[in-house]
Amino acid sequence: MKLTKLLVIPFLFSCALLSAQQTTYNYNDGQIGAIYTKKTEAETAQGSQYYNEKFMPASVDSSKDISMVRYNAYNDEIEVEINDEVMVLKPANNQIVQLKGNGLSYEYLQYTDKEGTSKQRYLITVNKSDKVSIYKEESIYLQPEEHPTSGYGRYKAPQFRKNDIEYYIQFNNGEIVHMSTKKKDVLSLVPGKEKEIKAFIKENKISTDEDEDLKQLANYLGTLI
Repeated sequence: MKLTKLLVIPFLFSCALLSAQQTTYNYNDGQIGAIYTKKTEAETAQGSQYYNEKFMPASVDSSKDISMVRYNAYNDEIEVEINDEVMVLKPANNQIVQLKGNGLSYEYLQYTDKEGTSKQRYLITVNKSDKVSIYKEESIYLQPEEHPTSGYGRYKAPQFRKNDIEYYIQFNNGEIVHMSTKKKDVLSLVPGKEKEIKAFIKENKISTDEDEDLKQLANYLGTLI
């Protein structure tokens, strides 16, 4: 993205992993493009906050400009390289970040998790259509340090760990809800069509936790609704 720096608003931000200042940028067409937050180095911990630490070319929404970005799965942030600095893209409803290197697309969406709680974060698009869309959530948590409780124990440093992948489904552009990938739950995604879905999964050897297979399944489900 070709960006023009407009103003810098310093502020205090207290957090265990970062401190920042807010900076507003403007696209060449004169509209406010995005607000970025300048990041500092994270505190020492084993592991990584990223599934992929490499910055990759990407576009944001309908912009034709290309930026170098990566997804921070711990903080749920899109990090952007701007003038040799790492900034954080301010999320917006339904914002789409399309990576050019591997075809991944991140969308900032409202959804309901498996606990029934409404949330909003970046989800990866697995399949998208007017009838059936499937998304997945990649997230990372920080396992706290552990101190020995006896003279025989060993200290364990804090460590970033990956949560299990979670999938979400959307019918007819409606609510995005948690999708269990257990076979018995997948069969009931379209009420009254259990036999048809079961036959399709068997015939096409569908694995319900593989993205490419879920794309195929989503397209088939679209023919049943």
